[in-house]
Amino acid sequence: MLSTGPRASALPASVRPASLLALCAATMLAAFAMLSIPAYAHDTLISSDPADGDTLETSPESITLTYSADILEVSPAVRIVDEAGETVADMEPTVDGPEVTAELADPLPAGDYTVQWRVVSSDGHPIEGSVDITVEQDPAGEDSADQDSAAPSDGGGEGTATGSSDAGGAEEAAGSSDAGGSSGATGAESGEDSGATEESGSAMPLLLGVVGIVVVAAAAAAFFVLRKRS
Repeated sequence: MLSTGPRASALPASVRPASLLALCAATMLAAFAMLSIPAYAHDTLISSDPADGDTLETSPESITLTYSADILEVSPAVRIVDEAGETVADMEPTVDGPEVTAELADPLPAGDYTVQWRVVSSDGHPIEGSVDITVEQDPAGEDSADQDSAAPSDGGGEGTATGSSDAGGAEEAAGSSDAGGSSGATGAESGEDSGATEESGSAMPLLLGVVGIVVVAAAAAAFFVLRKRS
């Protein structure tokens, strides 16, 4: 005969709906915790010599870049471009742990420059950036050569010509320094923003995929527990 008494619950007390809700809540909390992890962990440039924005009396002999971790020795590149965007030095740097050093073959004339670098981070991803510097004086040899070529044969006119040349050169150097510094800083900022956005966007699909796997695994585990206990 069929029992007419109250039907016993098919689920044990340990697998009640309240327990399933708690399991789902824990799974969602774990998913949100994973989403809070930073989207990228590439190495970053922490210092340079010369530093970004430095004004130097004469040309540096080398450029040293220091990163937050050891850099892979995979096709590092450092080049220097002038205000017009023309490459004035294209160097093959050496890598020593977190430091990348590039030696200049020839000194830089007076002007504003951008040091552009590209290396491979310790996590295997290429990273790049730039450093802006200003050189105030031409190399010693170029100064004397310019003065000799500009000196007139007439002694009386020499003072007037030199004075006007110095005044005009100072005004031109001041104007180009102001314009070059402003445009270089703006370009560096926009480059860093776009680089951070690109790295964050490339890592986000991976995190979402991991979260999806965790949620599906938790749901499957709950389903099999119910099947087993029923």
